[in-house]
Amino acid sequence: MENSETFAGFTFPQVITMLPRGPLAKRLTEFKQTHGHRVCGPYYRTHAATNPDRAFFYLESDFMPSLRWEWCDEVDGTRIQHTGWFTDEYGDGDKIRGLVMRLPRGRGFLAGWSMGKSMASEIDYTIWDDAVDAARDADRMAERAAEDQREYEQRERDADNAE
Repeated sequence: MENSETFAGFTFPQVITMLPRGPLAKRLTEFKQTHGHRVCGPYYRTHAATNPDRAFFYLESDFMPSLRWEWCDEVDGTRIQHTGWFTDEYGDGDKIRGLVMRLPRGRGFLAGWSMGKSMASEIDYTIWDDAVDAARDADRMAERAAEDQREYEQRERDADNAE
């Protein structure tokens, strides 16, 4: 693949080509039935396109880094007493939760956040030596991401009301 980047021994391609599977006749039939408008897989964006220090992915998708992970509040010793930060001011909407990924061969931990399985997620490339420190940073990242989402939604409401 052209245009790839490497981090912690993993290669992240900038462009992924999704090819349909199955016999050619079946693929052509499906293509004709959808009138040429075909959904070819999950969204993908390279981490370099937005912030070179972070990776965006969908949790439990084919495109996420192949690392073991756990929620930050489940890491032993963190004493985090909640399961995420709400993205709305009333506390009844989506949650963003801290995420800790374990690098192979004891090389450390990465902190990030996620909205849940198959949902938007992001990890920071800062490598932590201790899982508890990574979990605390992940919780802070999740809190900031939830605050950003609340502020974004407020700006959208203000713009709609101004019209």
